[in-house]
Amino acid sequence: MPEGVQPVQSYGMNLPFQDDLLAERIRECLMELLYERGPGRSICPSEAAHLLGTRLGWRWQDLMRPVRTVAAALVDRGLIEATQHESVVDIRDVRGPVRLRLRTLPGVRSVSLAEV
Repeated sequence: MPEGVQPVQSYGMNLPFQDDLLAERIRECLMELLYERGPGRSICPSEAAHLLGTRLGWRWQDLMRPVRTVAAALVDRGLIEATQHESVVDIRDVRGPVRLRLRTLPGVRSVSLAEV
């Protein structure tokens, strides 16, 4: 393990990454996928775990809990929403599969006319 890098313990894993660095990589991955997918479209948290697992050489299953934790923080910041069966839900309380999407702001056009 590189000097100064502690294993991620708080997520119940032993991965060679500091919590802050892993959280930042997860945030970047989630936002990248959401922007690529586009307004009004959603992703499954496992898509981010798969992509990040491939990039880091880790098992995607080990990344699911931290991905949901970071997604919850993004929900708290008002950047994204978590949905289940098309209803907005609290990702911390809901069980089972959820979808993530960029939060739409009232009165703000999601797609510019140049993109249509």
